[in-house]
Amino acid sequence: MDEIINFDKLIDKYLYRDIRQRTPGKYYPSEIGQCLRKAWFNIKMPKPVEPEVTKIFEAGNLFHAFIVEVLKSEKNPEIELVADEMPLKYKIDEFEISGRIDDIIQLKYNGEKILIEVKSTKSLDFLKEPSEAYIMQIQFYMHVTGIKKGAILYVEKNTLKSKAFFMDYDPKIAEMTINRFRELHKSVTGNVMPEPEAKLIYKKRWMCNFCPYKKECDGIEQGQE
Repeated sequence: MDEIINFDKLIDKYLYRDIRQRTPGKYYPSEIGQCLRKAWFNIKMPKPVEPEVTKIFEAGNLFHAFIVEVLKSEKNPEIELVADEMPLKYKIDEFEISGRIDDIIQLKYNGEKILIEVKSTKSLDFLKEPSEAYIMQIQFYMHVTGIKKGAILYVEKNTLKSKAFFMDYDPKIAEMTINRFRELHKSVTGNVMPEPEAKLIYKKRWMCNFCPYKKECDGIEQGQE
């Protein structure tokens, strides 16, 4: 039977995003754990998001919506969902960081609040620790909100199994994250390209394989040889 409707095209059109022009001085917590050169490129030379990347983001939103339903369900009376998708803005020096906190829950037995960031993953089998970028993100959120405990919750896409990494607020990581924002802002306003962290730091080299600015970055490095 001939295909009457191409649903892939319908989805692609629905998820299409125009190029979003960035304003120097406005940054996002989710980008500070990336290679700073990529973040710089994203501000200076924004590109449309590839359809496959957009689909990954949307799938993550769907998984988060499911977790919200779990957290606020009457079937789980030991916790209370205090907030979800909570907007956040934080002024540092002459720039601003804005984002959204996935969830905040409160334990009924002692009233303690826990900040939760939800991430989807293909497999939990080899997941031993959370991403450094996610740690920076949640530590920044804890710094701004004053909540001293957080959890990065990974949900396996095919099974809905989960693995949570709990952590206490670490002022050193929070300060390091804030200093990275300062470094990014200085490079953006000064029009000075940051070093290619993902190439220089072994454990970050995998980022280059998924970077939309790999061609531009490689061209710069080759030109310096």
